[in-house]
Amino acid sequence: MRTQWPDSYRLRLILGYVLVVSVLAGAWAWSLYGPITDAVIEQQQAHLQSVAQAGVLVIACADDSPGQVVKQLVAHTDLRMTIVGSDGTVLADSAEDPLAMGNHSERPEIVEALSGGVGKDIRRSATQGFDQMYVAVPATYLGESAALRVSESLERISELSGNARQTGLVLLGLSVILALILAARTATNTARPVERLADAACAMAAGDLTSGVPAENGALEPLSAALTQLRMQMKARIGELEAERQSLRTVLDGLGDAVFLLEGRSVRLVNRTATQMFRTSVAEMRNHDIAETGLPASVSSAIADALAETSSTTLDVGPDPLQRYMRLTVVPLGVVDGTPRHLVVIADTTDRMRLDRVRRDFVANASHELKTPTSGILLLSEAAANAASDGDTDQALAFLSQIEAEAAHLRQLVLDLLNLSRLESTPSAASMTDMRQAIDLSLTTHRRAANAKKLELRVDFSAIEGVDVYVQADRTDMAIALDNVLANAIAYTETGTVTVALAAAVSTVTLSVSDTGMGIPAEDLPRVFERFYRVDRARSRDSGGTGLGLSLVRHVIERAEGTIEITSAMNVGTTVTITLPRAL
Repeated sequence: MRTQWPDSYRLRLILGYVLVVSVLAGAWAWSLYGPITDAVIEQQQAHLQSVAQAGVLVIACADDSPGQVVKQLVAHTDLRMTIVGSDGTVLADSAEDPLAMGNHSERPEIVEALSGGVGKDIRRSATQGFDQMYVAVPATYLGESAALRVSESLERISELSGNARQTGLVLLGLSVILALILAARTATNTARPVERLADAACAMAAGDLTSGVPAENGALEPLSAALTQLRMQMKARIGELEAERQSLRTVLDGLGDAVFLLEGRSVRLVNRTATQMFRTSVAEMRNHDIAETGLPASVSSAIADALAETSSTTLDVGPDPLQRYMRLTVVPLGVVDGTPRHLVVIADTTDRMRLDRVRRDFVANASHELKTPTSGILLLSEAAANAASDGDTDQALAFLSQIEAEAAHLRQLVLDLLNLSRLESTPSAASMTDMRQAIDLSLTTHRRAANAKKLELRVDFSAIEGVDVYVQADRTDMAIALDNVLANAIAYTETGTVTVALAAAVSTVTLSVSDTGMGIPAEDLPRVFERFYRVDRARSRDSGGTGLGLSLVRHVIERAEGTIEITSAMNVGTTVTITLPRAL
């Protein structure tokens, strides 16, 4: 943006020219009002002296009266001629009656002329009443010394000098105007390239590096080349800084933790995770005090306390109103322009803490579940040994049968734990399972248990006749899910049927397993997928259940990116509905 006119280089250049012209014009004007007036006066005095000296010669030879002579000498002129005797008496005057004029013996010009010199003086005439210039020369009249004086009104002299001054002023005005025009043109031609370069420099300073630098010639050519080089370097450097800034922004926004850069207590930089974590826009956080950014009070208070520390600080905070736990790391970055800077990193540790709590509960539950059968096996083995030593073979065999059952329960528990650990891994994206085949295999495995309870196992494939049904899931995973769902349905159904139905849509497959068993109480439905949770612990123990069956099913369905739903009514039955993505 161009500098404002009062401060422009062009104006200063023009003002410089104007100052020079003004000094010259002033000198010229002074010469018009001073020296020229003096020159006119000197010229007129010389003229009057010439007239006076000529008059001296005429008077010396004239036969007429002196009054007639002086009048004839200055006839048709603005001059006045006077003859003064050696005693100061006025003998003749071309304008006044000599008898009416006073003695002139004290007049400076008369005194000088009577002394043999040329007398000159300028004063107001006593008889005429206006300023006069007098020139007197020595003369001889009737054989006696006298003084011949010639005078002229200063009005005439002023008129002459005024005419000369007027002519000089007109010429001065024309000269000043011409000089100013030339100065303006010269200043414009001189300033234009400088202003172009200044505009380019100002644009660069303002951040506009798209406009080019004008190529100048002459003395400004090195400056133009230097500005062009500077522009290219600045553009390259700014491009590098912008790329680095964008990379930094991408890295910060890609972090899973909230990141704040603080100057004092004010937020200068915030990443996208912070806005998502605290549901606040960047505008509501940036350039605001940390206490005014919408962070939970416990978090902002912990940050404020950590800002007073001189070393890195890590704090665990929570729970907040949303029951979240957070870990704060505050790192001092030094002082910039007298303001301390800090980097604040906030990690949401809610899932980690929940996972730790689940892991602790799982270890405790698994330990308890493993302790029960192992303790039973130890007690039963001691009882069997005692019965055998007492010769009670039947009792020893009964104890051995119970040991086998506890061992089978322990084995099933270990298998479930191994399956649970396996399901924690990431499945292969290319895994597919034929649902017809998986259901047939699972029914074959569980048909013996159903027949033992005289339950009817039904399969309903009517919705998928003539259609291949594959799901995007691992074959072993589906076997685990089907085995556990069917095992639960058979275990908790005393009479009636267990029905497996399969249906398919364009992108999904729906499997439902329905039974006519005792049902699940409504208050227990939300927790049936928890590990080691049993609706009826006594019955589960009798049936050999480990409490991990439905938890395994949930893991299988989640790995396949499907959904599972259980509906139940007491003494009516339970239906487990599984929806999986169809493999196309």
